[in-house]
Parts: sequence; structure tokens; C-alpha cells
Amino acid sequence: MHLSEKLEQEIVSKIKESETFKNAPTSRGLLQYLYEATKKGTHLKEAVIELEFFKDNQVEEKNNPRVRVNIYNLRKKLLAYYESEGSAEAWQLKIDKGQYKVRFVKKQVSVGWAKKIGWRQVLPYGLLLLALVALLVAYMPPKTPSLWRSFLGSGASTNLVLGDHFGAMGQTLTGGKGWTRDFEINNIDEFYDLLERKPELKGMLHPAKYSYTTRMAAMASQRFQQFFQRYDKGFSIRFSTQTTLPEIKEGNAIYAGPLKNENQFIGFFNDANPFFTLTSRTLVLSGHPSLEDTSWSMGSTLVDEEYAIVSKYPSIGNTEHFVFFSQHDIGVSATAEYFTDKDSLQKFEADHLKGKKYFTALFKVKGQHRVDTDLKLEMVVGF
Repeated sequence: MHLSEKLEQEIVSKIKESETFKNAPTSRGLLQYLYEATKKGTHLKEAVIELEFFKDNQVEEKNNPRVRVNIYNLRKKLLAYYESEGSAEAWQLKIDKGQYKVRFVKKQVSVGWAKKIGWRQVLPYGLLLLALVALLVAYMPPKTPSLWRSFLGSGASTNLVLGDHFGAMGQTLTGGKGWTRDFEINNIDEFYDLLERKPELKGMLHPAKYSYTTRMAAMASQRFQQFFQRYDKGFSIRFSTQTTLPEIKEGNAIYAGPLKNENQFIGFFNDANPFFTLTSRTLVLSGHPSLEDTSWSMGSTLVDEEYAIVSKYPSIGNTEHFVFFSQHDIGVSATAEYFTDKDSLQKFEADHLKGKKYFTALFKVKGQHRVDTDLKLEMVVGF
């Protein structure tokens, strides 16, 4: 692209009128002369400039430096101008070293990296990168809920302890031989205490080789397994009648099951909770600074309505317990679902914990035929 003479003269005039050239009349005049001489095609050399610009045709010294010095000063001022006032100019006027002609050069604008890229070649790789990022995000574990952080975010092991029932083998009401359950007999020691009290049963009953659980165990196990799998974590499954105290103390523990089996987690619950006392039949609140002392019956005979207790509390050796108690299936199943759902977890933490790490919550649960449960939160006490 070439500039018109009009635009070239405008550039020359702008330079001459600048602050840089303001107090340099010789440089201003010399610049205008060189521009016009260049346009005319004058063969510029020192003698010609001396004669035509400086009007001196009687140079006494053969090597008079006046032209070279003034050209040097002009170049220096042009450089200063383009480093300050003229830094944004699209076209620059130059006088090359060893030359006297004026030329105009379009300023080289650095091309952004985006314009340098050949998008047709890069686009497939960009799409592949986006697909890989989307795949990575899809398989990244979601953010760990704070209530479950010690179970999902630490190196400690977790045991899911399912509440089962101790039983004995012997004669049944129908006259045959089968498995018998007595809610007052929950371990082998209590079984032999029964035989001591009723020696007539010796020889008729003996401890069963297996216990039983309700469908609550399957439903809760599935719910917790799906939840832990989301965070790429696992746990071991054990049964309450076959789990010892040392085994419970070895890591974090989740208990899901009934109260009426006199499981060992009732004792842990009572030790850790500052305001609640729990038995297989009652829950008692006492000594709270703002809540009235209250008790609730856990021994409801209704199978479609009951209370459920959920509590998270500290245990021995920097471990924690998360327990889900009820008397029938619906309480444990409904609360296990509630505390493994992202939305309900967020709402529970925001509404009820307010900075508290541990809590005990009481729910009333209803369910037609022990399914299609309706869950109502009655009380939450954080600590």
C-alpha cells in the first residue's frame, strides 16, 4: 500500500508541529526539504544538501560535517518522536542510515495468537480437548458433603453395621423345628441366662447358627453403596450380633437397624450425646439450655408409623459414628435415603447445623405397607 502525497505531507507537517520538534527549526526545515527533494527525485548527497538547503556553495573545508551532524540530529528526533508522541501512528517516516531520502513505512502491528492459528487445522483438536475435559468432569467425584467428610474424604475405614436379630433353634408353635426370636434375647450370653432361669428349656433350644434381618438391611445397604460409590469410596458390611467392640472402634461406623435388638451403638450414642439418653423403648431429652425436657416412646406397635433417630457423633480414636435407628423398616429406609440425597443434605446442613459438626435428629415416618414413606422432621439438636 502506498500513501498519497497529501497524506505524506500531513505526516511531515504533524511531525514538524510536534513537541519534539518544537524548538528545532533546523530539523523542521531539513525534514521538509528532504521530503520535497525525495519527491522530486533529487540525487541527494552532502554537497547537494549543503548547496540547496544550507545555501553554501563556498565550503572551505572539504569534509565539512555540518550536513552529517544535522542529519544525525534529525534521525535522533524522529526516533524520540515515535517513542513518545507518535507511538500510535500507523505510518512512520524514516531516513535510513547512510541515506538522505525519506520513506514511509507502515508500522508492523503484532498479530494476536488467535489470528495466527489456522482454525481449520486446530478445530478438530479443540473439539477433542473439549470432549476429554467434559469426560473428565463427568467422572470426577462430586464435592463431598460436610456431614460425610470424615467418611468420604479421609483415609479411615468405614464399617456399615446392619442391625440383625439373634435367634434360637427349637420347637415352633406349629410343633415343628425352626428358628425362634425372643426380643429379650439379643446375644449368646442372654440366651444362656435364659436357660439358667428356665432349665426346662435345656435340650429343647440351642443357639441358631445364623441371625436374620428385615428388608431394611437390603434397602439401606443399596442406598449407602450407591452414595459411597459416587465418591469412589467403599465400606465393609457387618452384622450387629456378630460385631465386637474392638471391631467397632477400629474405624468410622454407620449403624442402620432397629433399637429392640439392644445393639452396642445405643451405648455409644448415650456416651457421645450431651442431651439425649436412648433405650430400646424411649428417647429422653434433658438438660438442654433452651429446650424443655421431653421423652418419646420408641416402642410403637404400629408398623406403618414410627419415630426414627439419626445421629452423628464423635467416637473413640478420632473416629465418628453415623447411626440410623428405628423399630421397623420404614424409619431406617426413609432416613437413609434422606441423608444420602444431595439436595436434602444441603438443606439440612443450611437449616439446622449452622456450624455444628454433630447432631441428633428425630423424625416421624409414615409409610403405607412400609413403603412410599412420608418423612417429617420433628427436632434437630446440634452439638
